[in-house]
Amino acid sequence: MTTMKHLKIFGVEQFGPAVVLTPEGDASNFRYRDLQAEANSLRAHLMKPGCQHLIVDLHRMQYFGSEFIGAIVSMLREVRARGGKAMFCSANEQMLQVLQNMSLFRLWPHYATREEALASLGEPTSAS
Repeated sequence: MTTMKHLKIFGVEQFGPAVVLTPEGDASNFRYRDLQAEANSLRAHLMKPGCQHLIVDLHRMQYFGSEFIGAIVSMLREVRARGGKAMFCSANEQMLQVLQNMSLFRLWPHYATREEALASLGEPTSAS
């Protein structure tokens, strides 16, 4: 997706109607305004035709603060409000505990791998 190459905090890939969002690195190192700018750009992208579902791939995350989770949760909510499916995948044990403590699994499921998350949507596992 050439339109999303400018992002530094998030990696973005498209698998059919599923957008896979991968936070890159340590979320505590990013400034709030940079996070908000990227989150706004991603929300605009998620509104485009052909972007129906959102998978947040957490395999690179060790920690995130309240601003970071707030930005992700707002995107997950918007996708669900438009009738799409939203979910997490690939969280390590520490991130799983954080997500459980925040009760986020009651709202959005977690899958052990990206492939399992895509399979739950009936999507192929190679980017389009």
